[in-house]
Amino acid sequence: MQRLVDLEMPIVAAVNGPASVHSEYALLADIVVAADTTVFSDFPHLTFGIVPGDGIQIAWEEAIGVNRTRYLTLTQGSFTADQAERWGAVAEVLPLERVLPRAQELAEQLAAKPQLLTRYLAVTLRQRISRRMAEGTQLGMALEGLTAADLAYRSGDGA
Repeated sequence: MQRLVDLEMPIVAAVNGPASVHSEYALLADIVVAADTTVFSDFPHLTFGIVPGDGIQIAWEEAIGVNRTRYLTLTQGSFTADQAERWGAVAEVLPLERVLPRAQELAEQLAAKPQLLTRYLAVTLRQRISRRMAEGTQLGMALEGLTAADLAYRSGDGA
């Protein structure tokens, strides 16, 4: 996660379907274009009894807000592309067939700009999320690992 947010180039995400495993990767992009059928969720963590501490908690907080993140994480809820757009996490919601062409168009526009400009724009725009990832993933990953190890122990696989 840290390497993704520290990439020195703009990132454009085209989300063309359900994002239920590692949806945070798409939501960390600088520009997110999503299909009108897209649904974001976090299926694996609570399903398997594991704390979501791998950075998803930070990415979701930054994208949709603290209270929504807590609610959706604790209830294992989901949110649509339309909700994500209203909440500021998605830049554009389009019909499925227009998502990839639009994302490519945006990426080409960015690629046509001077490299030094886009590099330093990416660094500037991601300062906060980079700091948050650096601060929050160490404890989060430790807690995720403890709950995963406990799950293995409780099921008899860790004895």
